[in-house]
Amino acid sequence: MNIKIQNYNISRYAVPEIYKNYNTYLSRLSFFFESIKVFYSNIVIFRQIINLDKKKIKAAFIDHGMYRNGLAMAIFSNKKIPIYTLGYPKGIFYFINKKNKFLNYENIIELKKTKKLSNKENNLAKNSIRRVIEKTDIIPWMKSINFVKKSKKFDDITHVIYAHTFTDAQMLYGYDEFVNVYDWLEFTVKELTKNKKNKIMIKAHPGFFHSKFPTKNMRYDRKLFYKIISKYEKDSKIVVIKEPIKNGELLRDLNKNTILISHHGSAILEGLFLNFKFIASDAAFWSSKFKLSNNWNTRKNYKRVLNKKWKDLKKHSLNDLYNVSFQLFCNPLSLYGKYYWQQIMSDELKIPRQKVYEDSAFLFDKLKLKKNKFDIIIKKISNTIEEVQA
Repeated sequence: MNIKIQNYNISRYAVPEIYKNYNTYLSRLSFFFESIKVFYSNIVIFRQIINLDKKKIKAAFIDHGMYRNGLAMAIFSNKKIPIYTLGYPKGIFYFINKKNKFLNYENIIELKKTKKLSNKENNLAKNSIRRVIEKTDIIPWMKSINFVKKSKKFDDITHVIYAHTFTDAQMLYGYDEFVNVYDWLEFTVKELTKNKKNKIMIKAHPGFFHSKFPTKNMRYDRKLFYKIISKYEKDSKIVVIKEPIKNGELLRDLNKNTILISHHGSAILEGLFLNFKFIASDAAFWSSKFKLSNNWNTRKNYKRVLNKKWKDLKKHSLNDLYNVSFQLFCNPLSLYGKYYWQQIMSDELKIPRQKVYEDSAFLFDKLKLKKNKFDIIIKKISNTIEEVQA
């Protein structure tokens, strides 16, 4: 997957946009026509901005950098133009490409390995991840999910696979020879079922059960999830969790020799904190320099790691776990912080943070806001913009 124009990899941004379309998973014809449309759009964008005079552009705000906007971000950053953006795991931030290299979106948003934490910072990191495990609904997109209690024990499970959402933000953190997590999930299940000694659990993403946001995407994601698991309904070696169960509750009853598998995501941090071994992609929201999971970056490497026994898998670095957790959960400017832009809006508008998250695109259409109040919100948010090193 390496279609380039003047060293800019347009396929990196075109492919995730193609797979936003639910029909591309079902029909080769839909995939073909969507591919033509999306690649054409990316080429048009490239031609429109590649020759822009950087002296006439003081800065750019670019959102949703995992899609075609990421191509614009790559071009502007190569021109040393300051770029403002926002995206998990960070809040609103800006950067200037000070290096003589091409940057992709994943290089910009990933958490970098920083200096060793102090004892105080380590304790903050430990407490924060413990809090997330015990009170899952502090995560904004979990608040509208009606979690259920686990009804049985699963002490004979050898592997747990965490499913991800399929139609949103594919390849968000880079390319590892899987163009989407549907492809990754199918590959993982097929490979593990070759060993008849394996007893596999597939855990549905809690977002499949979100009652409000974004209903269209989640409806499609549920359909794709059921499309995969329908192939294994009669397989006694596969257990499928089709309802929202809190991760901490599930993990506390599993055998500690159970191998956990995720493509990316904060569930990895939760499992590591509870002393499990994890298999995950290099394409995560933290740098591959962190020693957290048994990571991989190609299908061949992934297959090799999947077939390892528990005793042959590496344990994580506790210092690295706390470092990532501290950056993710304890940064006052990012998602969990009191100065995150949605939290500021929630405080100023006197409405629940959950509502800001679910209605953010239309929030100001519904509110009658005086200009001075709007200006106060803008000023407070602008004071929280973080500079990051790309």
